[in-house]
Amino acid sequence: MSQLPQWPGRRQRLRRFVPDYLRSVARSEWQLGLLAVVGIAPGVATLLAWINLAVALQAQRGALLLGWLLPETLLEQLGAEGVLIGAGMVTLLIGCLGLTNAYLASLDRRRPALQLLRGLGLRYQEVLQLLTLEGLAIALLGGGVGLVLGGMLSRLTWAAAAAYLALPVSYHLTPLAPLIAFGVGLLAVLLFLRTAAQLSLRSTTSRHVDRPAAAQRLVNRNPWLGAGYGVILTWIAGSTILPLNAALLLALLSALVGTLLNGGGWLLTHLYRRLPLSSRHPLWTLAVQGLARHPNHTAGMTLALTAGAYAVGLAGLSWLASRGVARFPFWVAALILVAGATLVFTVAALAVLERRGELALLRALGARRGRLWRLVLLEYGIVAIGGGGVGACMALVNWAAAGQREQWWMALALVLLDLCGALATAWLGATPVLWQVMGRGSSRVGGQ
Repeated sequence: MSQLPQWPGRRQRLRRFVPDYLRSVARSEWQLGLLAVVGIAPGVATLLAWINLAVALQAQRGALLLGWLLPETLLEQLGAEGVLIGAGMVTLLIGCLGLTNAYLASLDRRRPALQLLRGLGLRYQEVLQLLTLEGLAIALLGGGVGLVLGGMLSRLTWAAAAAYLALPVSYHLTPLAPLIAFGVGLLAVLLFLRTAAQLSLRSTTSRHVDRPAAAQRLVNRNPWLGAGYGVILTWIAGSTILPLNAALLLALLSALVGTLLNGGGWLLTHLYRRLPLSSRHPLWTLAVQGLARHPNHTAGMTLALTAGAYAVGLAGLSWLASRGVARFPFWVAALILVAGATLVFTVAALAVLERRGELALLRALGARRGRLWRLVLLEYGIVAIGGGGVGACMALVNWAAAGQREQWWMALALVLLDLCGALATAWLGATPVLWQVMGRGSSRVGGQ
């Protein structure tokens, strides 16, 4: 009973501490704000634009004229509205995965500061509350920018969508779309970042923890976590627009797609380990061994490249099936590709943190920068061909299953272009690691 009077004073001190703490984090971790804009804002914007189209379809009784290369029975159950909401949720969830990777890297950099807070007497739940407020600030920033971008994106894509979905040409933004997009985006960021904070705090308070990859390994021990969040969030977004049975079907499809992508990513990651090694090609051997040593990053990049290649391939083949009329699927694919590229970039940024000692050691052993560049590009190229190839083949299977049997050569050419795009995206995402190789990061690591 003697401890009860201390609680109000403790809570008040914690409240007074929160503004200073958030200002300190904003100054030292400004990159998180940038990544919130780059990673979350496109997902919220996409969800807003596609929900607005879904509401317009219900009100104006539009029709899906040209098909999405999906089975007819599935389209009949979901409707065009369900397909649009599903595409928006995929974009948002990929952005959340990218932001979570970046947040894990930030928490690892701040491990001594978090330990200091515990040493100063803050309880586990109090530190978790501070990190949750961080996540809320990140979500508000990304969601707010996403609302602005979403209004512009909705207006920009309306003409192509109206032609594709038989909607009126006059543009209208329903107030329901920003509310749903912002609410779902806010909930998604809080779920992902709070879970990352919990796992990071557990690794912070335990002894004998492996450097930065500890929290990331904890996340990947439960592959159903992200898929489970995706199911919940997809059902919430779908139930606001769709009938109950269609919303449940969309949630089940989200679970199936999430499981396939996660399982495919990890399967390819394990297959990379079994690639043949050659003493005549030491660079190839080092690349394969590097992928095997960092399975978390490899699986994350594979997931992003598979989703991006599938979306782009599906849009290209849909355009081919419509004989060049369909333009709107390219908007859907482009936004998923942007989210996938963000995930690749953030995974690469996390790889810099984990591999800086390894890169510095190779430099100390006499490896030239050009050789390290080729090593990094080879690693990312292997992942791009694996993940991008799977995504492109999935799109081709969709095209064939939808009854398209003509213009096979054009379809194969589009798949090849899709694979080249995945390779270019992977190499662009390798920029953080290549920057580390350039010397600025390596010299700093060498000094340490």
